[in-house]
Amino acid sequence: MKKENFKSLTWKQTILVVSSTLFFAFAIFLVEISLVFVNERQQLISTQQELLNSVEQPATNAVWAMDETLAAQTIQGLLKVDNIGSATIELDDKSLFVVVKNSNDMQISGLFTKISKELFGDLNQVSRLLYRPISTNNYQQELIGQLTVHYDVQKLTLSLFSTLRYSLWATLTRAFLLTLLLSIVFHRFLTQPIARISEAIDKIDPESPAENLLPTSRAHRDDELGLVTSKLNQILVQFSRTQNKLRKMATRDALTGLPNRALLLETIAVTIQRAKVQKVQFVLLFIDLDRFKNINDSLGHALGDQFLVRIARILEDSVAEKGTVARLGGDEFVILADGLTTPCQAADFVSKLLLKLNTPMQLNEHAIHPAASIGISIFPDDGLAAEDLIRHADIAMYSAKAAGTNQWAFFKQQMTERAAVRLRTEASLHDALINKEFVLHFQPKLDIQTGQLIGCEALIRWQKDGRLISPMSFIPVAEETGIIIPLGQWVIEESCRTIKKWQNEYNFSLPIAVNVASQQFEHSSLVPDIKKAALRYQIAPELLEIEITETSLMNDVQLAIKKLDELRSAGFGIAVDDFGTGYSSLSYLRHLPITTMKIDRCFVSDLPKESAIASTILMLGKQLDLKIVAEGIENEAQLTWLQERGCLIGQGYYFSKPLPLNIFEDKYIKQHSTEAKTLSSR
Repeated sequence: MKKENFKSLTWKQTILVVSSTLFFAFAIFLVEISLVFVNERQQLISTQQELLNSVEQPATNAVWAMDETLAAQTIQGLLKVDNIGSATIELDDKSLFVVVKNSNDMQISGLFTKISKELFGDLNQVSRLLYRPISTNNYQQELIGQLTVHYDVQKLTLSLFSTLRYSLWATLTRAFLLTLLLSIVFHRFLTQPIARISEAIDKIDPESPAENLLPTSRAHRDDELGLVTSKLNQILVQFSRTQNKLRKMATRDALTGLPNRALLLETIAVTIQRAKVQKVQFVLLFIDLDRFKNINDSLGHALGDQFLVRIARILEDSVAEKGTVARLGGDEFVILADGLTTPCQAADFVSKLLLKLNTPMQLNEHAIHPAASIGISIFPDDGLAAEDLIRHADIAMYSAKAAGTNQWAFFKQQMTERAAVRLRTEASLHDALINKEFVLHFQPKLDIQTGQLIGCEALIRWQKDGRLISPMSFIPVAEETGIIIPLGQWVIEESCRTIKKWQNEYNFSLPIAVNVASQQFEHSSLVPDIKKAALRYQIAPELLEIEITETSLMNDVQLAIKKLDELRSAGFGIAVDDFGTGYSSLSYLRHLPITTMKIDRCFVSDLPKESAIASTILMLGKQLDLKIVAEGIENEAQLTWLQERGCLIGQGYYFSKPLPLNIFEDKYIKQHSTEAKTLSSR
């Protein structure tokens, strides 16, 4: 309601009381006037007769004696009576005998004269016939004169109205006091409680209406106002309950009960304002559970949900009073740690948190080993808004995940730039697959004792806009986004097609080794895809060698052994790439059906100064009857050391960098086309 249209109930009530009181006061006053006039007339009539009775005998005697002086003295006393204007005595012949008048004349308005005449016009004079005094027994009345008294009715009316004026003021005073009393009573009893209810309604917080219930008065507990107040309070309580339910549905994660993204953003915004006032920092942690998809896929979504709930409770227990835990969705959690104010505190907290998260948990009959990657952003250095802090912590988390499982990382500005490049690269990778922009380069594998070509490794390259893009810039993105799976399928398909091409065009069969990424190796379609590709191009399985990284094998050893057994049974070669860079147990190594072990380039580059690991791998290879391939040979000193230690196969820039298909064919395939059968048998 607009302020200018508002009219106070107290004011309206006062006007109503005043109007009603004045109306009845005037009505009573009019009745009172009527009664006064009637009473005044009756008194006047009675007074007139008494007055005539009192002077009748003296006036008769004076007339009978024809004593004018006595007659004048007799009626002169009448003028002292109120409201008498004059008195006269006439003789029986109508002649004037004596006249006395009151000299105090008043100037009265014509309207007042009319009112006086209307009220007392019939009583303005009174007469009494005078008879001869009785002197004998023979009684016979004899008229000797007439006494007439004239009343000043205007003066009478004026006097009466003067009396009524005071009565009017008295009536108005009583009406005013009554009005004041009634207004106070009504205000205290009715309008004041309503006003308090109105003020209480203004104070109701829409976010928590039940915290500001309407006041109830003892005087109105059992009347309509008390009933209305009680009903309104019931509505407020019910509305508050409903609102709390809706707020919980809108701001809480249904599975874990943790705050969701909407509530988290509100909480961060409030924390930012408080941190600005207090001029302090706070920490935001973005947590992503490692290998959660494997748990969901292998154990089912029901156990996956139980796992998430258990993780939520661990996070809440770890955070305690240091901040707030929220779930963004899936396996992503955020901790707003406003109790942590320095990077050192954040690092110490995250280290302890990972230890708690890594504690094995039992879900039904399954033992689960949780792991997580955590990104850290700090206010205000890493963002001044809630969305910026979350995004930057997310970027930092991806940086941690790239470093391996159970890692954490702080956000740095260059991470944002890398993330932008990654997004662009991801979009371009999808287009590159469709537009067939990928090509294979081939690096030869040589017998380092004789220099004879015995195989090659297929390496993917991205040819975009006439230039080659380094695998180091797009392979990590492909692995993060899952594009590595269709990309790996294309490499296997293209390698099989190339083997068949060499057989058809050059009558030459050369084994090709292809790299399989961890995600591709874990994918259920890997073994069927390899078998179908070999069958489609009708190539011998031993011409295709599958290179698996040590890390891929160790993620799930039993599953790895099962898949490798299938490939080995089908005749495909299996090589362990980058051996020695992980933390695999040698006890598993003897159970793996592998044919080749590769010495990683980082160990080869240290030769001949640091040779302990390379020597150990060579010894293991001989003990397990495996072919050993040294990759990354770049100089003669490294080659000489490997030759002297009995390493048979090598590849590296010392021999040749990876070459496009046509150059590789010109340099290696064409000149060896006549030796195809020999090479194939080896």
